[in-house]
Order: sequence, then C-alpha cells, then structure tokens
Amino acid sequence: MIRPLAGMARIGLRFQLAYRSDVIMTVLALIAQVFLLRMVWTAVYGGSGQARGLTLDALLAYLSLANLQAFATTPVIPRIAHFRIRTGMVFFDLSRPTGYLSQMAAFQVGHTFGGLLMLAPAVPVVLLVGTITPTAQPLGYVATLSLGYVISVMMSLLICVIGFWTLETGAISLLYRLVSHFFAGTMVPLSFFPGALGVLAEALPFKYMGYVPAAVYVGHLSGGQVGRAVAVEVAWIAALAALLWAVWRRAHRRVVINGG
Repeated sequence: MIRPLAGMARIGLRFQLAYRSDVIMTVLALIAQVFLLRMVWTAVYGGSGQARGLTLDALLAYLSLANLQAFATTPVIPRIAHFRIRTGMVFFDLSRPTGYLSQMAAFQVGHTFGGLLMLAPAVPVVLLVGTITPTAQPLGYVATLSLGYVISVMMSLLICVIGFWTLETGAISLLYRLVSHFFAGTMVPLSFFPGALGVLAEALPFKYMGYVPAAVYVGHLSGGQVGRAVAVEVAWIAALAALLWAVWRRAHRRVVINGG
C-alpha cells in the first residue's frame, strides 16, 4: 500500500519540477509579488507605528510568509482530476489497488514537496525583502501549518469528487482558488477585514491555510489562541473527513452505474 502511494508522490514531485523555464519564472514571480506587497504596505503604513496590532515589520514578515506558504501548498489535484475525468483516464485510477482519494492525496504531497524545493532559491531573497525573523513559537507554527495543509488537501479532494457529477470543474476550481486565497489572508491579514467580512472570514476554514500559521509565526496569535486554533483545525478535519467519505460513496456508485 505504501509503495504505490510513494510512487504517486514521486509523480507529483516530477510534475512540479518538469519544466526548468517554468520553475525559474515562477520563482521570479514569487519574489516580485513579495517585493511589491512590501512596497504597497510600506506606503500604506506611512509613519504610523502599527495598525490592528501589527507593526510594519511584523506585517511584512506575515505577508512574506503567507505567500511562501500559499505557493508551496496550493493544491493542484483539482486540475489533474478534471483532466482525467473528462478524458476517461480516471478509469485507470479507479482500477488501481490503492484508493482514488489516497492516490490524489499522495500526488498532492509530492507536488507540495516539489514546491518546497522550488522555494530554496527564492527564500534568501524573500528573507531580505520580507524581514522574516525566527519565530518564538516554532511548535505552534508547525502544528497550525500542518493541520491547515490537511484542511486544504481535503477541500481540494471534495472538488475532485464533485467532478464525477459535473465532468467540468474548471470554473469551480477557479472560484475556489480565488475565494480561498482571499480568505486565507495572503494579500491582507484577516485582522484588517471590516465588519461582516471579518465575521465571515472567521467562520470559514480558509484562514487556517494561511492567516493562522503566519500569525502564529509573527506572534500575532500566541498562548491559548494557538491551542484553540489547533482544536478548531482538528474539528474541521473531522467534519471534512465525514463529508468527503459520504460524498465519495455516492460518487463511486455513480461511476459504477455509468460503467466507468
């Protein structure tokens, strides 16, 4: 069981690093994004010391880290599943001894590892322009980031499964990516969200994919807040696991009925 999943992870890794020119341009785009965000927010802060509990240095560190996280962990499996479902190649995925969802999850893990390797040349530059310093809460950061990544993968698996009904998930994937990135706080920290928008951001699971780990890293969340965040992340994972299991059972029966 482990060997086939490790093979899927290797495929995901190679998929991420397949084209050298794409790797180079992606790294340059990431550096440019972090640099531009630094310029914009430095201008916004002006001479003020802090806003919404974040100093300028903490905000720049937060934004740099949030974008590095998003780059490495943004799921690719909805795009892969979309292509394989539409072309009928998903039949081969379903006929393998390992489960379809396990295959997709393993592929995503390999792809994420490839993303981390791509970050290696970008990190030194981002550290210079983003003012990231070592965190005082390494365990809290790793815990919230790891659990947030699991939430991200599980939500992406739900989109993959929806494809068994719709056959076309391109629009859904695009909408999901826009909404998740916005409410993950990669451009603006959630503490800056006003009124009802802030309440909505707090209720959705997307903040655990970006905002919460980065906020823990820079010290904006600490102590009991980190423990509560971990507990809520575990609850979200349990709820998503139950939902994914229920939806997959119906999707799998649908494929069998159609002779898939």
